[in-house]
Amino acid sequence: MVDWQNQVKQLFGAESLLAQKIVGYEPRLQQERMATLVLQAVDANRPLLVEAATGTGKTLAYLLPLLNRGKRVIVSTATKALQDQIVGKDLTLVRQVLPRRFTMSVLKGRANYLCQLRYQQFKGTASVRLSLREQRWLSHVDRWLENTRTGDRDELENTPDGPNLWAQFHADANYCPGRACPDAKECFLAHARRRAMDADLVVVNHYLFFADLAVKDGGFGELLPKADVVVFDEAHRIPDIVTRFFGWEITSGQIQELVRDSRDQMEAVGLVDAAFTGGIENLENVLTELRNAFPQENARGALFQDPMDQSRGQAWLSVEAALHRLLDCMEPIIPKVLGLTGCMRRTTELLENSGRIRVLQDPGRVHWFETRGRFLTLSASPIETGPTLRELLYPTADCHLFTSATLATGKGDEGFHFFARQLGLEPGEMMVHRLPPPFDHANRTLLYVPQGFPEPSHKDFPEAVVEEIFQLLDFSHGRALVLFTSQRMLEFVHERLRDRLRFPLLVQGTQSNSALLKRFTVEVSSVLLGLSSFWEGVDVPGESLSMVVIDRLPFASPGDPLVAAKSRWLESQQINPFKEMYIPKAILSLKQGLGRLLRRKDDRGVMAVLDRRMVDKWYARWFLEGLPPSPLTREREAVRRFFQ
Repeated sequence: MVDWQNQVKQLFGAESLLAQKIVGYEPRLQQERMATLVLQAVDANRPLLVEAATGTGKTLAYLLPLLNRGKRVIVSTATKALQDQIVGKDLTLVRQVLPRRFTMSVLKGRANYLCQLRYQQFKGTASVRLSLREQRWLSHVDRWLENTRTGDRDELENTPDGPNLWAQFHADANYCPGRACPDAKECFLAHARRRAMDADLVVVNHYLFFADLAVKDGGFGELLPKADVVVFDEAHRIPDIVTRFFGWEITSGQIQELVRDSRDQMEAVGLVDAAFTGGIENLENVLTELRNAFPQENARGALFQDPMDQSRGQAWLSVEAALHRLLDCMEPIIPKVLGLTGCMRRTTELLENSGRIRVLQDPGRVHWFETRGRFLTLSASPIETGPTLRELLYPTADCHLFTSATLATGKGDEGFHFFARQLGLEPGEMMVHRLPPPFDHANRTLLYVPQGFPEPSHKDFPEAVVEEIFQLLDFSHGRALVLFTSQRMLEFVHERLRDRLRFPLLVQGTQSNSALLKRFTVEVSSVLLGLSSFWEGVDVPGESLSMVVIDRLPFASPGDPLVAAKSRWLESQQINPFKEMYIPKAILSLKQGLGRLLRRKDDRGVMAVLDRRMVDKWYARWFLEGLPPSPLTREREAVRRFFQ
């Protein structure tokens, strides 16, 4: 019998090398339990789903046992912040405590690497158009290129006066001549890929991992090496990313970039061709018509067969005809403008994807559109992510580990069923575990759901939210993150509170998210009003974040085309979509939002949910079971006493 616990004690115990390297080291039971689960899953070659809250130390819990075993590992993260933590902090410690040596590589997407061919071409053609500030920045890039071994944009982050020129010369696949490139031997991207192929540990992000999986599905060469174990940290993001990468889409932005790049290639060689110019202008005109055939406001909706015979369908067909015309115009001038070769390939890909989406005949996909300002996206996305992952992901490694602070929607193994189904896993073939949170929620937090509050559908709900937030902020002396499920409610509350509050009021959209978070952290009494992007990834330990307020339970909109299609599919399988999709998704989102509160052991604060359904409805028990064990109160006075 394998002595997993003894192996874990050697890595994490009070007498371990880890303990010797960390001043005041105290073994964490949750971390040791997770490391034991990792070893058990690897030895059994079974997928592992483990929910581990902030403060567990989960990165070391999988890195130390896997690398100590000599396993070849790919670690995939959802955010750059976690990737930087793993590479810059955790792996430094791992190298110090493991007797076994290992090699490591970070592999990023193409947009992170400079293309030397494009850079020299850009400098040769654009220098006369550049401002003095842009020229100064390129001088910094020149000096950086003399010393860099990676060509990674992140090395340039501290370069002063960095204008937005990077997109003109990063390693975009649309411009890559491959082995025909005169700089192929010096290619930064190629070097990064070779290092990854030879490394014991490769750190990537989810977007690159699943983009690579999608490329393999299309029959093209792989970017990532074979691995013994693949670890998905921040795994809760996977279903949405898989939906994107295994769908088809065309966007107005893609077509506009094609137009711009095609013109640039013609200008680069000084060629003027009347047929080409007419084809480009025609494409621009019909693209405008297509955009105007869809809602002018920001919207998402389903594509149905009937409207395709009307103005929307005619405009779409006109765009395809214009793309065909552009191909015909490019073909005879390719010998004179070799740079148009990539543009022709992109035009062909746009036509292929457009045809797939427009046909509307795939029952396993939802066909939908999205408008944002002047931009239009047309998509066909898979309804179920499980079958795709079952076919393509699990053959890539012996063992797959999925971990996040939010995977389970309730107690016991059943709490993982919703997420497991999205991964294509059946209950009997996987290991699951929900680690107890490392923080003292019972004594350091309070969960508040107001008594006698109007339901969200009631006409008095918006005004009640304003008054409740005003009172709660008075108790907490600001220091609060207020999260909303809609832009309309955020704007309503902001309008009503901005002249009444005595605390600095920060609002998403008025500055970049990073700038807002910096101010929120520094200005201790400030209040931050945010939408979906602030529901996760926000790490503000200490007094600045002493309360999280959520306006309503984050149920998905039934009008969203992806949600509606999934709901119809579940109904066709005799499955209740509200119980098996809406509620679990809302629980996971709520856990993410409320999880912003406790980030360190000495944090404390209030979690306020201004939605009585969380306590009053028949499904309330599931929401409460899905959250950490915080005391529940319905009385506002209890919040005042907590802060006193």
